[in-house]
Amino acid sequence: MTSDERDLVRRCLAREERAYRELVRRYQTPVVNLAWRITGNAEDAAEVAQEAFIRVLRSLHTYDPDRPLKTWLFKIAANLALDAIRRRKRRPVSIEDLFAEDEGRLLEAVEPGPGPDAQLMLDRSAERFDELVREMPEHYQAILYLRYREDLAYEEIAETLGIPLGTVKVRLHRAHGILRRKLSARGNRS
Repeated sequence: MTSDERDLVRRCLAREERAYRELVRRYQTPVVNLAWRITGNAEDAAEVAQEAFIRVLRSLHTYDPDRPLKTWLFKIAANLALDAIRRRKRRPVSIEDLFAEDEGRLLEAVEPGPGPDAQLMLDRSAERFDELVREMPEHYQAILYLRYREDLAYEEIAETLGIPLGTVKVRLHRAHGILRRKLSARGNRS
């Protein structure tokens, strides 16, 4: 953890409101993006991010300052996002849910992609990669996102997702194989 992060955590533990706001401002976009990649839903991602920050602030006293703050925050957000997917699979959606009023959240959904001008410049292969990743099971999506979008090391991914390092390596290897097969199959159709 950097001295800047150490100071931020110390100030948050001292219940400094400015420090809380700084923590949220600094990590909001990556946390929402991670949650969006895992849940595939902007509304769920915003709720997951909000709950993640609430949990972080409530349990900051248990945080190990020898570990990266971002990894700890990602671990909380990833677990909440996976829980949201499980809840969604169990819960039927009603018409009222579809048209419910937004009750004003602490965090607003952040689009993970670039703005309209930058979108025009996106490389076609990056779009294709994202499309293929979205077709994969959630546990592969999460690992690929953390590895290639957040540039986390294997050890950080293992800690974030709460899985063994060997599982990270195996899932990344399998995800790469799935991507190769999908690219090969699509190349033959084009």
